[in-house]
Amino acid sequence: MRRRLSLWIVLTLLAITILPHAAGAGTVKAPPTPALQGISIMGGGTPCGTPGSWYLGATPPNVDYTKPVLLFVHGMGSCAETWWGTTSYHGTNDMYTYAYNNGYRTAFVDLYGDKMMWDNGALLNTLIDKVRSHFGVAKLTVVAHSKGGVDTNAALAHYGAAGKVSRVVTLGSPHHGTPLADYAYSTWTWWLAEIFGAQNDATYSMQTGYMNYFRSVTDGKDPTPYYTLSGYKCGPLFTAIWYSCAFIGGEDDGVVPVGSTRIPGGTHLKEGYWDHDEIKMGSRTWSYFMPVIRTADVPPAVAMGGLLAAAGTGPARAAAGTGPARAAAGLGAGNAAAPDSPGNLILRGGEVTGTAESPAFPLESGVRSATFTIYASNPDFSATITGPDGKAHAVTMSDQVPADQIFGGTWTGHVTVKTPASGSWALSTASGARAGYLMIAALDSDLEATLDAGQTVAAPGGKRALAAGFRGARTPASSRVEGVVKMSGEQQGENINFTPATGGHTANVNVQPARNGIYNASVTMTGTLPDGTAFERSLANSFASVAPEQRGSWRGQN
Repeated sequence: MRRRLSLWIVLTLLAITILPHAAGAGTVKAPPTPALQGISIMGGGTPCGTPGSWYLGATPPNVDYTKPVLLFVHGMGSCAETWWGTTSYHGTNDMYTYAYNNGYRTAFVDLYGDKMMWDNGALLNTLIDKVRSHFGVAKLTVVAHSKGGVDTNAALAHYGAAGKVSRVVTLGSPHHGTPLADYAYSTWTWWLAEIFGAQNDATYSMQTGYMNYFRSVTDGKDPTPYYTLSGYKCGPLFTAIWYSCAFIGGEDDGVVPVGSTRIPGGTHLKEGYWDHDEIKMGSRTWSYFMPVIRTADVPPAVAMGGLLAAAGTGPARAAAGTGPARAAAGLGAGNAAAPDSPGNLILRGGEVTGTAESPAFPLESGVRSATFTIYASNPDFSATITGPDGKAHAVTMSDQVPADQIFGGTWTGHVTVKTPASGSWALSTASGARAGYLMIAALDSDLEATLDAGQTVAAPGGKRALAAGFRGARTPASSRVEGVVKMSGEQQGENINFTPATGGHTANVNVQPARNGIYNASVTMTGTLPDGTAFERSLANSFASVAPEQRGSWRGQN
């Protein structure tokens, strides 16, 4: 009863705090739709936007000219309309409504939905000039969602926009990349990527290895104050964003790990119970960043005003239950670093026309649950997963991944098996037309594997150390580690075999990248536990290799 009462109090307080703070207005007013100001047919657009165009928000009746002009920047696979249109899972985005009712002048830009931060950074700098000219102001305040925060960072650090922006607020931005992008370039996703086209320049640049490179040539070049927010909610149950949590170790919003949302030198305002789709909504996050944007120049100490909320204030903190077979370990609050590769996965992928059998895989003893998620290029793809006890579990494609997510446009389905039997499991697939697929088995188990590719940028011809190991309550009696290192975007690579370290459950290998590029390491760990049951884990990570004299000019576009 006490827990229910506490939850009721929390929800009541949240309902109070998320109401729009409409200065001088007794009721919340729905603003007129922003007006399109410029059309630039530049290619690489999305169904809802044209890169190079921008929208002018309506002037509020309570406009306050002492407040900065807000420029809103969308994320990957999205467009300006994301700030006032319909979200993927949470209805209409009311961020524009909140800004309007609080007396702010607003503008919204259309960038490329499928290109790198360099393309969008250059384009955003141009659009910033247009918006500044229209309003007759020297500087703007930027509010950016997801990859839009990285695009903004590029514009300010590399394309001359730093002196034109007074501050930046980023909402769930992957400033250190996301494991989702690493897995999008792994050996298991090759067929899905080739048939469906799940790889593009935007996804390529969100690999953790690429973002290590970007950070190495960007940090220290942009003096603009950054304020960041992150979420630790996987999303609505049984949706694509909920199951994508399986890819990510530790706490995340279904797309971006919490630790990745911190930018070096920035101020983290809030870690809240939001998923990646809702963190951009005014009713969720406006009240947390509004104090730092309400005047043109606010001293940091005054702006913060106690807003630095401690971790753990939201319901269903990332302990078990917030997503499918969540990994227990991950980046803690306040850390800014490349996110870990999740260590509780088994992956299979390939191509099928008609019917096919995938290689069998083992589940060890003690697995509390196994969530099998499948991404496929066709909606008529189906699969059956059969355990050693003979029980068959069917998977049909029930949901399409939103365009603004990695694997966007693919079809996905799932099945969860509680206390699955240990032993050999089989995957059977079927599709009337040629289809690529990826199966992810996310295990709720005390055996967790690790793969460390380092965070520094390598040089072609030099050695790069990869380290694999285990963490958690269980350790294996024996293990074998092997895999492939390849250039991201290429099918073929170099087979690698790890050498076990003396006196521990770790293994290492040195690789030698020959060219500039982002390299993906796809690794399989197999072995047995002390009770004799077999296990398997699939891991992917990435690292950058760029000649020192080309760092800063190298782009490595896919």
